[in-house]
Amino acid sequence: MLIVGERINTSRKVKGEPVVERAVVNRDADYIKDLAVKQFEAGATYIDINAGTLTSGEPEALEWLTKVVMEAVDAPISFDTPNPAALARALKAYDPSKGQPMINSITAESERYSNVLPFVLDYKAKVIALAMDDSGIQQDPAKRLAVAKNLVEKLSDAGVPMDDIYVDPLTFPIGTGSDVAVAMLDIIEKIKAEYPEVHVIAGLSNISHGMPARKLLNQAMTVLAMGRGLDAGILDPNDRYLMALIYATEALLGRDEYCMNYITKSREGAFEGL
Repeated sequence: MLIVGERINTSRKVKGEPVVERAVVNRDADYIKDLAVKQFEAGATYIDINAGTLTSGEPEALEWLTKVVMEAVDAPISFDTPNPAALARALKAYDPSKGQPMINSITAESERYSNVLPFVLDYKAKVIALAMDDSGIQQDPAKRLAVAKNLVEKLSDAGVPMDDIYVDPLTFPIGTGSDVAVAMLDIIEKIKAEYPEVHVIAGLSNISHGMPARKLLNQAMTVLAMGRGLDAGILDPNDRYLMALIYATEALLGRDEYCMNYITKSREGAFEGL
């Protein structure tokens, strides 16, 4: 499973404090490097960077984050911004020897699609395709599925390889309706059935927004979604129990040949104390 580490995001708070935003504004490289290293060592495949709360200076901040994360870890970066100026500066600063970049994200909204697609093609990037169009976020799962399928077709017709497309069906908080998780699981299954080469990714922690004991819901949703075909996640790799569940679920779903990755992680001590 491809893991996109979500912790370098200026919207993230610790005990109500905007610690990541503060670190970015103050150009605290040591703090950002520590976040990157801990995520990478915990199993992140990609390090996501987001400076979206900076209403001014986002392009400079995202470029700075790119350079700092590249110094810290030997891992590819996921560029999390709808801002074309920020995306341009960050991608220009990126060293492709770190791995294929990922753009987070493109939608079927006319302006955003036309702004982001050239970067996807020019940099041969993986791209997260959010199931949104000009009508906005659709609560109706059937409409969301239709938007996702249309976006896959448009990207493919534009020359983006299916293997580089990561559909995000959008994760709604379970508190907004008792059927939202079931609907999302159904979308995942249908996308994978129709487009087996396309990947499905989700920001799984949104499922628990506003609920108590959030980690339990996040962990349960991850396992359920993997069973339907989810093969990538935007999540916190420092949640050791969540990562252990991912390794175990991959083994049980036949995605881990002879359970070698699960055995290796066990020998490395990844499951100790759980």
